[in-house]
Amino acid sequence: MAKAQIRRPMTLIMISADADKIHMGLMLGATAAAMGRPVTYFFSKGATVFLTNKGWDTMRACDGTEALKMDIKLDEQGIADTGLLLDGLAALDVRFVACETGLRENDFDHADVVTRPAVEISGLADILEKGEGGDWLTF
Repeated sequence: MAKAQIRRPMTLIMISADADKIHMGLMLGATAAAMGRPVTYFFSKGATVFLTNKGWDTMRACDGTEALKMDIKLDEQGIADTGLLLDGLAALDVRFVACETGLRENDFDHADVVTRPAVEISGLADILEKGEGGDWLTF
């Protein structure tokens, strides 16, 4: 009988508030999760805004394009926009974590954090422990 293949976890550390970097991180994580890898997103520094209510509405891409306009263009090009990626990531049981320190750093209260996707509030020790032996990428 063949052994079940153990998939290494992937941890994506999101620190940039640039909408295009967030989008790329979401695409990468969605692809890894669809391939059966356990994926965790850890949002800290400027990226914590993404996990707040109306946060995406305030963000911009590196070239200055508003995040919502970027999503419209992606959709027109047949590319998964942020909303579609979040729906897919939720269906793939991907873990989203907001850094407690990052929230404090940006003056966000726990009540500011979105409920979709489900977001845990934790810290680096938790992420380091659960991501052990896996791949780490920073956006």
